[in-house]
Amino acid sequence: MNAADFLRPKRKPDVLSVDFIAVMADKGSTDAVRSLVVDQAMTSAHVQTGSLDDTIELLQAAQRSPRLLMVDVSGSAMPLSDLARLAEACDPSVNVIVVGDRNDVGLFRSLLEIGVQDYLVKPLTVPLLQRALTASDPSARMRTGKAISFIGVRGGVGVTTLAVSMARYLVEHTHRRIAYVDLNLYGGAANALLGMTSNNGLTDLLRGNQALDAPLLERALTNQGNRLFVLSAELDYGTDMPVRPGAVGEVLSYLKHHFHYVLLDLPGRSGRIVEEALDASKHVYIVAERSVYAARECARLSRFIEDRAGEPTVSLLLNHPQEPVPDRVQSNDFKRALGSATVCDVPYAPKALARAENLSEPISQRQGKAFLAAIGKIADNLTGSETSAQGEAATPWYKRLAGRRRAS
Repeated sequence: MNAADFLRPKRKPDVLSVDFIAVMADKGSTDAVRSLVVDQAMTSAHVQTGSLDDTIELLQAAQRSPRLLMVDVSGSAMPLSDLARLAEACDPSVNVIVVGDRNDVGLFRSLLEIGVQDYLVKPLTVPLLQRALTASDPSARMRTGKAISFIGVRGGVGVTTLAVSMARYLVEHTHRRIAYVDLNLYGGAANALLGMTSNNGLTDLLRGNQALDAPLLERALTNQGNRLFVLSAELDYGTDMPVRPGAVGEVLSYLKHHFHYVLLDLPGRSGRIVEEALDASKHVYIVAERSVYAARECARLSRFIEDRAGEPTVSLLLNHPQEPVPDRVQSNDFKRALGSATVCDVPYAPKALARAENLSEPISQRQGKAFLAAIGKIADNLTGSETSAQGEAATPWYKRLAGRRRAS
């Protein structure tokens, strides 16, 4: 699947990539939902009459899960158990509305506790469905992705290596859709590490005056598989390209509505592009090596980032791009310099990284086990801190349901 397949809504009867799927048990409910689709001018929707098993088959055949799923549990003796089967085929980012024929307060509360957005009792009407779609949704924040920036205290400290490794980890282990944005307009190293070629799509978005939309974005993106998409540029040296003020923020805002995580590879420590990227970021990773200069720059850069309008969380990735030697600055010294920022150590892994870079392939688990373990820990801290910050209401509904079933 390429970028166009990811962004472009499918025409009926192809439901492999739609934003809204509804499967109702009776014709009257199906007609009500179809009226809602027409009333709301939904261009990326599929509605049909069928069973819960039909819903599961649709999700299993989909190239991507919908943003919103409406499922009918009418007549089910054990709706929570039936939803557990559905959860196995459902992406955790999906918002779920359950429809049933039981006006049961206990069932309603149980469904809300496991993270279902709403429970609607038949008969369905268009106004009732509209209220369900527009009601306050505690897990709606999951539909907007997070921008994560990687910035170095100097060149050669491994910013791109760490950012690409993080992107690959999130794709492989969390099955999230990732957009990687290399903001070095003259050609960063990300494409080389991924074995891809830039199409200069980023330049079209930053200097154009046309409104940003799905067709424009799909032309700018390149992809590796169906979950990792790259936005980059490779201008000729000596070429001066003016960047429209606010363009970086607009692009990132649009990407966050299409991807779970937007990873930003920043080319320097200052300038309009960097500052707009930092303003849009939820989390910023400063990458440094163990030198006195790096410790000083970390402190300066951390203060600069924390004063941004978006108030992003700052962490330090203390990387080892060179062979460890005595008299390097210690981790505790960096912690004192940065104050409250988290400091994560990334081990020295020259053979694994060199081979991966030369072959444009993922880092070998055998040669780079310690390095990959560090990346996994950083990624888990990122996703875990996001969950705890949002509270239990932001936990994917299927996880809470699974825990509830184990407890029982």
